[in-house]
Amino acid sequence: ENTLFAQSVCPDEVNHEEGDITNLFAEYLGEVFHMGGLAGIPFTGKTGFGAFSHHVPDGGHCFVLLAPHVGVDTCGCIGSYARLGQHGRLGDTCGATNGAMSFCESDQELPDLMSCEEDYQMAYLIHQIHKRKNIILNAGDRNAVETELVKQTYEVAKNMLDKIVNVNFGGSTSTLVILTGIQINMPRPSEDYFQPLRFYVMNKDNTVTDLFEETFGHEYNHPSPWEVDDRILLNNKPTPKATRRKKSGKWIKNRLAHDTASTAIDSK
Repeated sequence: ENTLFAQSVCPDEVNHEEGDITNLFAEYLGEVFHMGGLAGIPFTGKTGFGAFSHHVPDGGHCFVLLAPHVGVDTCGCIGSYARLGQHGRLGDTCGATNGAMSFCESDQELPDLMSCEEDYQMAYLIHQIHKRKNIILNAGDRNAVETELVKQTYEVAKNMLDKIVNVNFGGSTSTLVILTGIQINMPRPSEDYFQPLRFYVMNKDNTVTDLFEETFGHEYNHPSPWEVDDRILLNNKPTPKATRRKKSGKWIKNRLAHDTASTAIDSK
């Protein structure tokens, strides 16, 4: 009741299905303030965060989830996803980041950010991906390139989030909780995954309490989505309801959102 929830996640409907981390946090924490635009980048900016944080109850807290996403198809191809009703067709996921990458590979002139008001978010994403184009293309095969693409998109989103958040809200004991990672859209009937990458509390004096290892185990630097159990990717077996983890807690199920939120709230 004293914690407001905001999420910066791509608007794509596949990120907001029953059981997804976005849905679980909303069920646990209540109302949602949406900060994210294309690719999960927090395009609402400082103004959006300011509006959100000033809605916090007296002495309350803010919880922000940031999660760009990437799809996986039944053949284990990264960046590809089979959508309901589209039989025999696969689509790029995230479509915005793949679209930006395709634009950059075409060597077209970059769009003018000052005059692209009808599609500013895509123009911004193209500029950011263009800066990282060589890193992405030099990653290796197609799966490696797609994985590097979502990693770089995550960095773009995380960097913007870091610039816009603050603790200028609530009372003297109010805190800001940040959880960032990558949403992995698995092929049906498997459940989606969330790869946590940062989890911490920012206190009123701007000190930070890191909750990552307490919650998820040892830190793990940008894993490849195809490291998920081969039985899921190759045989399309449903993911067990219980938590699936690789060594050192590399992977968590979305349903751990309840425990994650509890850890953050209990730490306050």
